[in-house]
Amino acid sequence: MKIVIANGTTEAKFVIDMFKDDPNNELVVINSSKEVVDQIVATKQIRVTHGDPWRDYILDEANITFADVFVALSNSDTDNYASCILAKRAYSVKKVICLVQNPSNVEIYRKLGIDSVVCSTYLLTENIKSESSMERLVRTLTLENNKIVVTEVPVLSNYRVCALPIAKINFPRYASIAAIYRDNTVIIPNGQVVINAKDVLLIITSPDKQSDIISFIKEKRKK
Repeated sequence: MKIVIANGTTEAKFVIDMFKDDPNNELVVINSSKEVVDQIVATKQIRVTHGDPWRDYILDEANITFADVFVALSNSDTDNYASCILAKRAYSVKKVICLVQNPSNVEIYRKLGIDSVVCSTYLLTENIKSESSMERLVRTLTLENNKIVVTEVPVLSNYRVCALPIAKINFPRYASIAAIYRDNTVIIPNGQVVINAKDVLLIITSPDKQSDIISFIKEKRKK
């Protein structure tokens, strides 16, 4: 399977790790940031095309024609949309997946031809509508036969992880916090970010580790 990963930082690195060891996969990585390009090349030992993925000459250089999946992970909704539409219409990519920050863009982008639109705030809202409780909020991102699961877990004040910076939690290597939903805002975390009560963690992992990471987050603080 030919998978194109366009932009992103932590998210891009996680997707690369999920798929790079499978000999049946061909990863094509494009990134606008020279710093991120250098990091990925140094740590993942794969080729990265430096440039904006919404420019046709960059997609030509990366040779994305007839790719199976194109994943746009920029922080800019407009950039992700432009990249996906160009990949789909000009390069015959079979499926395009667009990350968006603004939940209002989810339905709009779907109607405009994006196959899958992913927004943590939108997923949270849809879960609240359909669940009688926030005990366990789960959504799955369909990417190569459900190899990635996006799980939203609310944090309670008695959880062990609450009031700790991420760097001190000893978070399992099989999962990654992609974002934190807090007070109607979305935080892209780093090691210094402290997890608060009522935060909703957007966690990426494989399906077989989903229950493990939920149990890890919900472990109670020892008295």
